[in-house]
Amino acid sequence: SSAHWLQTPPPQRAARTRIRSFEPATLLHAAMPPKKAGKAGAKKVTYDYSDLKEGMRVQAESDGVYYAAEVVTVSESKSRAKAPVKISFKGYDSSYNEWVSGDRLRSKAVKKVVPEAEKRPPLEFNFGYWKIRGLGAVFRMIFEYKGVKYTDNQYAAGEDWFGKAKSEILEKTPLANLPYVECGSDVVCQTNACLNFIGNKLRLNGGGYKARLLNDQLLCEIYDVRNTMIEISYPFKNVCRDDAEHKAKAESHCHGKAFSKFEAILEKSGTDYFCGKSPCTSDFHIWEMLDQHKLLAAKHGCKDIFEDIPKCKAFYDRFRAIPSLQKYFESEDYKLPVNNPIANAYFK
Repeated sequence: SSAHWLQTPPPQRAARTRIRSFEPATLLHAAMPPKKAGKAGAKKVTYDYSDLKEGMRVQAESDGVYYAAEVVTVSESKSRAKAPVKISFKGYDSSYNEWVSGDRLRSKAVKKVVPEAEKRPPLEFNFGYWKIRGLGAVFRMIFEYKGVKYTDNQYAAGEDWFGKAKSEILEKTPLANLPYVECGSDVVCQTNACLNFIGNKLRLNGGGYKARLLNDQLLCEIYDVRNTMIEISYPFKNVCRDDAEHKAKAESHCHGKAFSKFEAILEKSGTDYFCGKSPCTSDFHIWEMLDQHKLLAAKHGCKDIFEDIPKCKAFYDRFRAIPSLQKYFESEDYKLPVNNPIANAYFK
């Protein structure tokens, strides 16, 4: 206030004068509040004094209070870099003049200069899987949805993967397998581990503890559904020994309740997607399995798989219409075989 300017000397000076009349040094500490620890990683603020001129009126801080002051000079000397502005307090003689820095001044002529945050390089993924939809479609859709840069290594034949390519991944991790994902120095294998990894990188694992917990469970649940599909689709599993057995088990599976739990989740949550208002990693795998089951049912003339799961049908249509995924749905990747022809799959 103006009363401070006219009647009271700047507190820092006053404090020094008062303390000399007392012997206990503890009074000095009592008069000075403890310094606050700076925030870790805080940006260093500097000041631009180029518009500050001699004779300008400013407000200068002293002991936590701002007082009317005038600029005496602005020093360009390196020795004065930390406090380059000499000010005089209005109403006080030159013995009260001080050298101050920008953090103790109020003036439009003093500008804060905050350094720009260091820009991180954009995320880039290196992905590897068979040249089929299978599990690969889940990752390709995620990458397209988020618009990130990625390399899609598609292995068409066994020797393409088991030769040089797998050896190169083995040099980076003994867990080499398909699918794999690389980002920076990280190499991750195994489907759900890969999905959790890119979900963390791309913020697709759920917004909050409950959503993340549900997303993790759904990833495991839909993998069980996929495992049943694999058993039906490939002869090497010995579940279906020929086309006739494949057809019978496929029809039974499509008429069953493979997605009843997922229907119940959507019924309970009332959300557009399984873990909230926007897709998480589990949504991509669930959608892919719905689409594969739809194709399997069409192949064998089964009833509409969505007949008893209307919530899943609404989710399927909503997901299919996401604008950033239209490029994928129009691409050759979406037209790849569902399962691997080199393994003599019944359902390709």
